Amino acid sequence: MCYSDRSGSSNSNKNDATNAKKMTAAAVSAAATTAAPGLRKRSGTPPAPSTSETDETTATTTTTASSAACGTALRTMFMGDKSNNQPGYNSEEGLDLAKYPIMKITVPFFLIVAFGTKFLGQNFPYVLAPWAAAHTYKPAHWHYDHDDTHFDNTAWTYGTDYWLTVAMVVLAARCLKATPSGRMFDPSATSSFQLRVRSAVLLILYGISTLAGGYAHHSYHGVDDLNTVGFRVLWTICVGTVTSAGAAMLWIGSELCKQYHANVCGSEIIFRIPTMPTWFCAAWGCYITGLCILGEISYKRPACDIFVAGTTQTFPTAYLVLLVAAHKWTGGRRTENQPTHACDRVQMKYRLVWYAGMLLNVPLLPAYPLMVQYTDWSLAAVNTLLHAWLTMSWGMQGIALRHFCMALGADGKKQAKA
Repeated sequence: MCYSDRSGSSNSNKNDATNAKKMTAAAVSAAATTAAPGLRKRSGTPPAPSTSETDETTATTTTTASSAACGTALRTMFMGDKSNNQPGYNSEEGLDLAKYPIMKITVPFFLIVAFGTKFLGQNFPYVLAPWAAAHTYKPAHWHYDHDDTHFDNTAWTYGTDYWLTVAMVVLAARCLKATPSGRMFDPSATSSFQLRVRSAVLLILYGISTLAGGYAHHSYHGVDDLNTVGFRVLWTICVGTVTSAGAAMLWIGSELCKQYHANVCGSEIIFRIPTMPTWFCAAWGCYITGLCILGEISYKRPACDIFVAGTTQTFPTAYLVLLVAAHKWTGGRRTENQPTHACDRVQMKYRLVWYAGMLLNVPLLPAYPLMVQYTDWSLAAVNTLLHAWLTMSWGMQGIALRHFCMALGADGKKQAKA
């Protein structure tokens, strides 16, 4: 009897304790809900988020998505996209800079490369041969004097300039007519039309530069003539077409990338090269040429202007070399089940000519001050040698470009869309 009373009393105490715990938990939950409505309950439907929380979440999501998109773009451009290696995969599709956020990728990239090019052009000559460069590259800003100004007026200089002009015009015409029928507007070679035109533009820019330079050497004698407006305009054309040629090189590279990196198996691309937007090429040419007009690359020896202008082609040259090197050229080694492509018709000897033509100008920058300061050669002899070197370098570029146009034009397909 006593045991039974104790058991009932114990059960009653347990029930009271359980009810007390439930009431305490309910009170805590109610207090938490009242104090912080946005907190999630342990069970049940969560409360609706406030407007400020919604905006913050949306902003965070947008920022994360934008960062992820930029990361994907950069990873695709420089590391490649291995998600699709099937024949017919358009490897160019994910590499067009115009298709990515302009203010997050393309504009910062342009600013870095453009200002880096300016710094390189104005300082690099003094690194290779400091003493010779310091006594050769003396800034003028379009103001010449009798002490440091040297400008050759012999027939060896302007005669070889005129020869270069003729050679470039001939090569430009051959590029325009690089079709199976030999006609510029061959309806079966429309896919190569853009490349043919852009190649001709580059070669014509070379020709205009040498024509203006030759006429300046032929017609302007003495320091007083060099300080005239006429010489400044003429020499701006001479140097400005060299700086503008960098934009034409990027323009050519974009077309090569579209035509030769598109519609090929992903395994045929070693690494990705982005396609430069048209505005990028135009902005590049305007910026570098603007430096020339303002006298930022003007020196007491006007010939130095040309070499510094050539230095500004470092990035376009690297772009064109890497673009061709990035491709695994099949050379016709496709199986019967694989579709033919223009890259099958690009021969190795012309690719080697392309590399040589693009890189042969590199030694000229350090060679010029060394020849001027450490040899007893006349300016006529130095200029003649340099013009012969340019004939070989630019000639190789023109020959290789014509071969690229012929290989592409033999496809008989419509122009690839940008």
